[in-house]
Amino acid sequence: MNNQLKSKRYLSIIYIVSFWSCSPATYAGSWLLGFSPADTVQPGSYSVIAGTGGQWSSVGDPGRNSFTPFLAHAGIRTGLTDTWDVGYRLATVALPYSSVGPSLGAEIDVKHRLTDRRSPWQVAYVAGIGYAYLDIQGKSRSAWSPGVDIIISHPIAQRYTAFTDLRYVYTGIASANDGTNANHYQAFGPGAGVKINLKNHVSITPEIGIFSFKGTLAGQSANGVGIQYGAVLGFVF
Repeated sequence: MNNQLKSKRYLSIIYIVSFWSCSPATYAGSWLLGFSPADTVQPGSYSVIAGTGGQWSSVGDPGRNSFTPFLAHAGIRTGLTDTWDVGYRLATVALPYSSVGPSLGAEIDVKHRLTDRRSPWQVAYVAGIGYAYLDIQGKSRSAWSPGVDIIISHPIAQRYTAFTDLRYVYTGIASANDGTNANHYQAFGPGAGVKINLKNHVSITPEIGIFSFKGTLAGQSANGVGIQYGAVLGFVF
């Protein structure tokens, strides 16, 4: 099978996974996982990912548990230089509150690799901003969500690259009553995963993370903790 047919086959698989993952019911939670080691996409190349996972969280006092079994994630990246790339992904703005309804958003970010591409240890940082519409008590609101991420990765076998990251995300709902002063949220915590190369340019990446939530919704404190897990199928062309 030639490379063009292979590309069409793998892209079709990714689109099917993405479509299945992106049903309206999936967007009651949020993605904080990055599903990526520290390496960057080479200039002139593209990386596409799609997958799903879930989130459990407990926020408030007393704590209110919320579990979302399916959360979608899909994105595309391209290399700018040897150490910089840029990405766009469909995701949900980080809100673990059970009183916030389905929300689908988008994020754009840049990654800068700080180490040489040939180094066994790779270090990079990511900075981005997301935007989404949220359904809060039957009313549509918009939210902005800037964030940063530090990633460290290291190959542990021929086809396996382990990575860990530390992410911070801030979300403000300016269009809600009393604006961001009464409606904002912060998430901070580590994640860990492994990229598994299945074939040339094809991989699967599972990841899990735990996050501390701090913020207010409608002026009420809603601090807590959450766990996310998931996996994505990736293809580079």
